[in-house]
Amino acid sequence: MPTTQYIPTTDSNGTSNLSHLLSQKDRQVIRLIQPRDVENVFGPGEDVDIPEKGYTDPEWYFQSSDGCVWGIGWRWGNTRLRGRGNCSSKSAAEFVDYIARELV
Repeated sequence: MPTTQYIPTTDSNGTSNLSHLLSQKDRQVIRLIQPRDVENVFGPGEDVDIPEKGYTDPEWYFQSSDGCVWGIGWRWGNTRLRGRGNCSSKSAAEFVDYIARELV
């Protein structure tokens, strides 16, 4: 099973919305996460301030041992799974499990 670790926010380039990889259960899990929750555990995220496109909250990025870059961000106040690489639904589920464990 891949392990996930925090990576510098400079690796966020080229990421996109990968929320479609999530199961309904995992969508419900990340929907409950707020920026303040992530900041309390991981410190300040990457500032994103593009209000005309719905991006006003910071984002945080992580890398799994299978090479995927994962991120959690918000658009129009809705939590989104961000990512880049050869990322699968299984890897997305592992990332959500990781985030949920760390934020407890």
